[in-house]
Amino acid sequence: MKKYAVLLLIYSLSIIPVLAQSAQEIYLNAFDDWHDGRYPDALSAFQEILDGPESEDYFERIALQTGELFEVIELSADGSNLRFSDDDKFAIYERTIDEKLFTNVYDLEKNQPFLEVHGKGLKIVSDGSVIFQQVEDNDDLKRAAKKRDEGVARARASGDRSLWRESLNEYALAEAKNTRLFYMNRSGSSKQDITPDKLIMGEMLVSSNEDKIYFVGLEPGSDFSDIYEFSISSGQLKELTDSGNFESDLYFAEGGEKLVFNYSVRNSISSAANAQPEITTKAGVLHLAASTITTLNGRLVDVQDNLALALQSEENKNQLMLTDLSDGNKSREIFSTEEFFADPVLSPEGTKVAFSMKDQNDYEIYVVDVDSEKLQRVSREIQHDRFPIFLSENKLIAAKGEGRHRRSFMYDLESGEVTRLFHNNTLRTIAPEYEWSSNKAGDKLMIVAERDGNTISPERGVYLLDLTQRISKTDLAQRLDNNLEEELALREKGKKLYERISEEVAEVVSKASRNRVYNYEEDLYKFDSKYISQPGNDKAAEYLFDTYSSFGYEPEYQWFTPPGREVYDGKTANVIATLKGTTNPELVYVVSSHYDSVEGGPGADDNTSGTAALLEAARILADNPMPATIIFASFTGEEAGLLGSREFVRLAQENGMNIVGALNNDMVGMANDSRLDNTIRYSNPGIRDIQHASAFLFTDMVTYDALYYKFTDAHAYYEAYGDIVGGIGSYPVLGNPFYHQWNDNLETINHQLVTEVAKSTAATLMLLTSSPSRIQNVTASAGGEHSFFVDWEPSPESGIREYLVRYETAEGEMKTLTTDKPGISISDAKSKKTIQIKAVNESGMEGWDWARAEN
Repeated sequence: MKKYAVLLLIYSLSIIPVLAQSAQEIYLNAFDDWHDGRYPDALSAFQEILDGPESEDYFERIALQTGELFEVIELSADGSNLRFSDDDKFAIYERTIDEKLFTNVYDLEKNQPFLEVHGKGLKIVSDGSVIFQQVEDNDDLKRAAKKRDEGVARARASGDRSLWRESLNEYALAEAKNTRLFYMNRSGSSKQDITPDKLIMGEMLVSSNEDKIYFVGLEPGSDFSDIYEFSISSGQLKELTDSGNFESDLYFAEGGEKLVFNYSVRNSISSAANAQPEITTKAGVLHLAASTITTLNGRLVDVQDNLALALQSEENKNQLMLTDLSDGNKSREIFSTEEFFADPVLSPEGTKVAFSMKDQNDYEIYVVDVDSEKLQRVSREIQHDRFPIFLSENKLIAAKGEGRHRRSFMYDLESGEVTRLFHNNTLRTIAPEYEWSSNKAGDKLMIVAERDGNTISPERGVYLLDLTQRISKTDLAQRLDNNLEEELALREKGKKLYERISEEVAEVVSKASRNRVYNYEEDLYKFDSKYISQPGNDKAAEYLFDTYSSFGYEPEYQWFTPPGREVYDGKTANVIATLKGTTNPELVYVVSSHYDSVEGGPGADDNTSGTAALLEAARILADNPMPATIIFASFTGEEAGLLGSREFVRLAQENGMNIVGALNNDMVGMANDSRLDNTIRYSNPGIRDIQHASAFLFTDMVTYDALYYKFTDAHAYYEAYGDIVGGIGSYPVLGNPFYHQWNDNLETINHQLVTEVAKSTAATLMLLTSSPSRIQNVTASAGGEHSFFVDWEPSPESGIREYLVRYETAEGEMKTLTTDKPGISISDAKSKKTIQIKAVNESGMEGWDWARAEN
């Protein structure tokens, strides 16, 4: 800590001469430093401004530049299905514990948890009692879950999305059949099963008098659903519809006097999974007192009291229809377009409608005024803008980015001001978001996000944002201090890692050429689709073979025929080039990119960009062999189910190849903004830190990171060799709107960014191959209260000088011991803590990752 305090002081002193400048000049310089990745300079300047007399003028800008402006609390480390109670007093979310679904209720007035119920679909009534559904855990459901998991696994392996839908839908039906309805009082002392007999229950609404429940129900064996009314007090069940249709999407209207819903004709609920999704063309309005139903044209999308919003599609025309339910169901068109159209929603008072429209290459948010029908464009962004939610008549939020990259922003429709809402307040890790919900007052939000950057675990946190409360100045100052300390530590570590080979690395990466990179991209792009069933796949493989040969390699094809796939000319191939190691050739580092694309697109970013970076890294390293062997692997069939990477790993294991580290680059070139920024997608934190260092020491690229490998070629390495993976990819920084589309074109690529990735890749490989690999099979055997004998396998590299052993002492201090051979006794270690080991070679290069064991 003292060391970083000294570094912080040095950085603080270094900006004293600029204090004569105005706060505006300091801020603008810091803004440039931030966007160019000079984080220590930017953070130090922000600190000076925050400590100065004009801190309040810059508080909001600095807060938003570095993270969150509004107060955020974590409600749960995992959850989904967000909603607020009708009276805005409670926040509600669901989470799974030991495969059982629970609903949690958070009291917003007392700022504390209120209730946890084993169940779903929970509704709160005025006295604090709750109505909820509970799934019975029985053998039938377990069999359905097993069948679902097997079907999903087959779908992932085959790429057959219909199989995925079928598996999920069959389980959903089985779950519905095993669902019961319960009423429970506030204290939880009384719980009553109120399930209507012989009905499978779907979505549910509770009336304002809190005695009646309206739900979609299905009789066992029936092909169609209906809407039912159930009285809690009397137990009376009443069927409200009998139309031979399939109802869904229930809304109350006119203060609960009417029920509005969608319906569509389907042959059978069980066969729907195998059919193409049908467009719901009708909306129904059920007058509860009169028990009469009227029909509206189009698919119902939103209801606000007496107004119903429907989307109607005819040929190439999409229309927004607004119906006044209090005035004879009079409908009128308020907007129409031939463009792609999604996510329409009414404002709280029904004066505006917001929606997403794909008018050029990506979705943008638009708002239409109901009275004047005047259209206002709200967002202007390279990435998709989706899922608007009104906070008030003149303020809304929307999500920016492709599905795995989204983040929330707030838009003021009058001023045009745009405010980012959520972050994790760190420099190098960004939090992707997945769900959003607003209360009726529009001053609180719940968000589901991966705030820790961990996309591997299924847990996604639930966060509550209070839009009326800004963070404190103390909180912001602490954020700046923490980020500066962490960034200085990362940079010092990176410089130390590379200090013995920095000149050699700089010489190699200086050979990288943007012109060469563009030439590879252009050549590969001309082959159009490179999917395994298309002729471009073979053409690309031949091109890669010839290009590796031109660099002086002796490449090889790995031909194979994937079972159950349509393959052009009956087979497809990985293309492999090998740079043999000079000292430890038996130890292998693999760097890969898939060269195939989706069937319907040329795949410029996905993944010609990664392929071009791989080729350039291979070229600049060709005359510079390293101590360990490097394999450059161009994989086929990633888009058909990770076929090439799994074939490569299968052969590697069959042939006894000792792969000790791997990098995989996928989608690295999207021209997203003015920055040269990208994401390190890693499973191994040692490789992550090396890649950060390679970027800030030898390139102009700014790197973020995400714990991520699933459903990419990196997954194949992880399955076979464990935690040895790094690489560069789009997630979560570059939200490419052309992902898997026909217009993933070459003109969307930043060729300099791809070149920087090639430099970073080469620099990372040079450090990995020059350093001892991670030690295997570390054990710690107890010999007393604080005594342990730690043992491990010898490092496989030749020329190992010593081993470092790091641990926490019984007094809480970190201590490092050295030994010249495996095995060491420790007499002062704290119990149940991690002991770390790494090797050091004769050149003084330390291992690139610590091996770990818990004592």
